Amino acid sequence: MDPKSHIAPTSLRQSQATILGQQLLPSIWRVFASQGKEREGAMEAAVENLKFVEEELEGKRLFGGDKIGLADLAFGWLGNLIGVLEQVVGLRLIDERFPLLSAWIQEFWEIQIIKESWPSHDKLVVKYQEIYDKLHPLK
Repeated sequence: MDPKSHIAPTSLRQSQATILGQQLLPSIWRVFASQGKEREGAMEAAVENLKFVEEELEGKRLFGGDKIGLADLAFGWLGNLIGVLEQVVGLRLIDERFPLLSAWIQEFWEIQIIKESWPSHDKLVVKYQEIYDKLHPLK
């Protein structure tokens, strides 16, 4: 008997989301912090995690459905920080492979309280460029 068979589907989904939440940011950070072959491996892990996030958005405008929910807030960093990291590193993680996630990011950005609360994209680029330069000094 499958040990997870007694868990309700929503509980299983919530635990998967929790696990993913603990894996997604580290996998994206490894893309940012690594280079060469290590970055390639990090990209594979990040893409796999992003595929799960994409699946969670199937049939929904936001993770919470039509209203912002806890999952939207929990993944909110992704909507702001991913573009910053992509710009600093010079590669795209959220691309045509993730149309639902791309749409969610745009939708999330348009929520007034989110717009008002997020730090400036340009300031974040400067900050993360400095971090990136320290991680990858020119030799």
